[in-house]
Amino acid sequence: MDFTDIDALNRIGDSKYSTCIALAKRARELGLFLTAKKNIERINIIPPLVDTDSEDPFEIALIEIKEGKVSFTKQKSNV
Repeated sequence: MDFTDIDALNRIGDSKYSTCIALAKRARELGLFLTAKKNIERINIIPPLVDTDSEDPFEIALIEIKEGKVSFTKQKSNV
């Protein structure tokens, strides 16, 4: 995994925290997808949006966000 331009991720989101949360959520989705794929199950989750040989959900999510394939927005709360 290439961490040479990790600072580029900080420019994508509002903060490091929001970027980390987006990475974690997408990695969790990809983990479910990859598990279902191994078990030959049907699941309603978007498959990986990048071509990579990696089976690591976090690495795939990191590549997707770095390439701009996945975007995220902050939800406004009514509190």
